Amino acid sequence: MKKIVTLFAFAAMLCSLFSCETYKVGEPEMSAIHQIDGKFVGFALNPSDATDTLSVYAVQITNTTNDESDRAWVTVIDMDTYGRNWQRLFAVQFPVSVDIKAQTFKADNVAAEEPDKAWNPYIEGLYGNYGAYTTYGAWRGKHSVSASISGKVVTDGINTASGYKADSLEFDYTLVMDDGSQETVHFVGMKKTGWPEDMAAYMNFCDNYLW
Repeated sequence: MKKIVTLFAFAAMLCSLFSCETYKVGEPEMSAIHQIDGKFVGFALNPSDATDTLSVYAVQITNTTNDESDRAWVTVIDMDTYGRNWQRLFAVQFPVSVDIKAQTFKADNVAAEEPDKAWNPYIEGLYGNYGAYTTYGAWRGKHSVSASISGKVVTDGINTASGYKADSLEFDYTLVMDDGSQETVHFVGMKKTGWPEDMAAYMNFCDNYLW
């Protein structure tokens, strides 16, 4: 009987050891610029008149192939499809320098490229769609353009309509076309949360003004 009790005690001790054992969970993989990267949506405003909303921009900030902490790619996507004709998004992408500690980025008159496809936040997730959308440049020919930008991401910098916080993004942006024409906007936006109420203002603007 004593042997049986001893065996039970030993088994209980083993169970307690295993139940108390902790396992280290690996840190999630993040890019070198994870403090500022991601997908953002916001209003492109007239820099001379903050009450004059010109368009809705979708913006992607992504790390470089070498995952550098002081450089990134920025893609600016103008959601005004009719403004460019053929119902295609006008998008440009270009490199920027990054101060990751300050969470800022900038570029001064750098060459920009027009990608064949760009992220469209309005169709992302609909019927299994990942948000890829053919650009204006892919359909009507690409231009030689240059871009200047100076921006900052603030972690949890905005209170959203859904009741949560999201990272805010703000930048001044100038795009110069190969015919000498240019456009300058002040962008104010937020990281896309996925909640419909957070997109409502942008969707409503497009319904009333753009599409």
